Amino acid sequence: MAKINLSRYALERLLEREKHIVSTGPAITISREYGCPSKLIAAMLTDLINEKYAGKNKWHWISKEILEETARKLGLTPREIKYIFEYKERKLLEDLLLAQEKKNYYHSDWAIRKTLGEVIRATAMEGKVVIVGRAGVALARDIEASLHVKLIAPSRWRAVQVAKTHDISYEKACKLIREMDSKRKKFLEHYLKKEADNTIFDVIFNCSTLSKGEIAQTILDMARQKKLV
Repeated sequence: MAKINLSRYALERLLEREKHIVSTGPAITISREYGCPSKLIAAMLTDLINEKYAGKNKWHWISKEILEETARKLGLTPREIKYIFEYKERKLLEDLLLAQEKKNYYHSDWAIRKTLGEVIRATAMEGKVVIVGRAGVALARDIEASLHVKLIAPSRWRAVQVAKTHDISYEKACKLIREMDSKRKKFLEHYLKKEADNTIFDVIFNCSTLSKGEIAQTILDMARQKKLV
């Protein structure tokens, strides 16, 4: 068996990786376990960036706007593709009936997800944006000027937050958390093309032990270190 020159092998791997790094952006993605306050943190973060570092070209954060742009590109209404953003799938019979009914302007789940991915990717490439959820980490992780954050918290803590927000029982909140975490993981893996784990993120914050302000400020500090702002 031939010996492997480890130094040469490591160099070749590094060069191969660098071929796939894209030098656009900057972009920050925020993923979360269900029940963590991603939108509030994204809003606080963009305000901090714009107050301290942005010039005329302000940073912005997006979430539902992605739904509207995806629908526009497909010639549909946001309502017609909202189920994708709720991590749902059409049943085969429903798919066939819609295809027969709409004919020329029918779009399969695959086509909608493809367009959605293109919209998120283009948004990240354009830069100065904080993307909340929507598998942003999978679609922008090869951008050199990017930072990828995940928000976590113990399930009990999240269940309390969800129960308050949606005015449901603690038991129902626990069930909803399990369902949504599973659906979001599956959605992420659709774009990641492999099993998702925490190694795809640059940093993970525990929302039960850190305030929203502390998290936003720390993300900003990291963005500065990476020269994103």
